[in-house]
Amino acid sequence: MLASIIIPTYNRSDVIIRSLETWAVQTLSTTEFEVIVVDNNSTDNSAQLIQDYIADKPNFRYLLETQKGSTNARHSGARIAQSDILIFCDDDGLFNPECIQEVLKVYKANENVAAVAGKIEIQWDAPAPDWIEHYLFMLGRLNYGNEIIYRNDIYLNGGIFSIRKSTFNELGGFNPDLVGDYLVGDGDTGLVIKLHKAGKLIGWTPKAEMQHLQFVAKQGTERDMSRRFFNTGISNAYGVFRENKFRFNFKVIKYIMLALLFVLKKQVELFIFAKDKRKTRFSLMQRRGELQFFWNLRKKEIRKVVFQ
Repeated sequence: MLASIIIPTYNRSDVIIRSLETWAVQTLSTTEFEVIVVDNNSTDNSAQLIQDYIADKPNFRYLLETQKGSTNARHSGARIAQSDILIFCDDDGLFNPECIQEVLKVYKANENVAAVAGKIEIQWDAPAPDWIEHYLFMLGRLNYGNEIIYRNDIYLNGGIFSIRKSTFNELGGFNPDLVGDYLVGDGDTGLVIKLHKAGKLIGWTPKAEMQHLQFVAKQGTERDMSRRFFNTGISNAYGVFRENKFRFNFKVIKYIMLALLFVLKKQVELFIFAKDKRKTRFSLMQRRGELQFFWNLRKKEIRKVVFQ
């Protein structure tokens, strides 16, 4: 087994089969890779759709993970993966037939490579508003150019996040992300940070491609983008808290106070004299997310995950 594809999914009956179809036509033979679909306790008809689709595909597996959160789903998939090359992928992406093959080429070309990122572009279902072009990175767009590169500071996201299982275990996998409906950590970003701090070599290939399916009526709105900035704030605050060993020391208190002052300033600016209200609103939402992370710590179930 050369590679294990791990796909966490939750209530994506509208797109999951389209995504799985792209894994069924890979250039590798079915004996060379496996696809593990981890259902994070979906409440729609995803489970039935997935199991019906993979019934005649021996290298596809369905796994139910009832504990909420994509990190829990990813870790469940990693535990049963039969290959040392893990490729974590989103359930709303379309992947080119050479995707696995091209990721493996990067590992084979340099035995020191610990992780590999692929190219991610956005595929809209309808013309998107012009303003969103500047924020496509928030939707997962990732492009380091047209050549294979090797560096220690390459960013990866969950769209195509490949890593050696040995490295994955060494670094403790992904950081926490969800507890129920609350985002509490920095998930895949946290693992990227751990890769960088450990000085691990990361590869990038433009030949492993994902088209990230996005819907204008939902993802092409300022409301959804505000939500993404809010979650980025939560992620950033978790990172700061983790860096300070989850203690409310001077640095953390200062961070909270500066975030609070920024929120007050931007709130006034938004309603009085902001030249770019959209940009101001997004930056405001990010700082609100930073404060929300610490406010969420009042909940016992969240503290249990954060302080683990």
